[in-house]
Amino acid sequence: MNVSFSTSSLSVSNSRTRLISFRETEHGDQKSSEEWKTSTKLEALGTMEGELAHLLSTCKPDKLAHNKTELSGFRNLFARFLRAKPTVDWSKIEPLPEGAIRSYKSLGTVSEKELIAAQLRKLVVVKLNGGLGTSMGCKGPKSVISVRNDLTFLDLTMQQIQTLNKTYGVDVPLVLMNSFNTNEDTQKVLKKYANVKDYLGRFNGIPDLLELDHLTVSGDVWFGKDVSLKGTVIIIANHGDRIDIPPGSILENKIVSGNLRILEH
Repeated sequence: MNVSFSTSSLSVSNSRTRLISFRETEHGDQKSSEEWKTSTKLEALGTMEGELAHLLSTCKPDKLAHNKTELSGFRNLFARFLRAKPTVDWSKIEPLPEGAIRSYKSLGTVSEKELIAAQLRKLVVVKLNGGLGTSMGCKGPKSVISVRNDLTFLDLTMQQIQTLNKTYGVDVPLVLMNSFNTNEDTQKVLKKYANVKDYLGRFNGIPDLLELDHLTVSGDVWFGKDVSLKGTVIIIANHGDRIDIPPGSILENKIVSGNLRILEH
């Protein structure tokens, strides 16, 4: 069973016959390199569509329409990734020069607190948090499994970041990449911690990031559906301001500041 997507809809269809027919036609023939790559990509897309169909079958009915739209956007981005041509000229890739890799023991230590804080202000911690612990015989997200003194993996991560923030007077963000299978239980764990903000609601759809080189977002920034970010994009909302990126916006090498002032970068 596979899933076929369009930008506005999602449908489930049985494509097993088509895939078998494709394989039987190719069986015994000498494929060219391009034909082999194409068939491999088609199989990757088909496998991913099957996984998305399985995910949809596990979500709650009241969330089905929303999740169909989100997964449709993800499928389209994945298909674009498969169609993209490689841009790396491997003939120009050379080994690293002697001494380019330094051992951890050879690194110096920084004792000046403000220098450490300056580096931490550039840090964002991103944690994959969409998986369940069923393969380990556990219920719920892997991150909420108790591992020590009734503390979960997520508790330990939160405490580490809060210690950094308190010690150096910074605000290192923790970005949790939840799925609809893990979001509810994750929110329950986070309720015990102060200053936790839910940024998921700021995105009405998955932005197109395939051609993005650098992104900086600061302040109260909200994204509409079908937003494309390309090149270098910097979005900074001043204190007390809110910036709403309109649906369908294409920001390429732009600086957005203040009350939606868009400048060339």
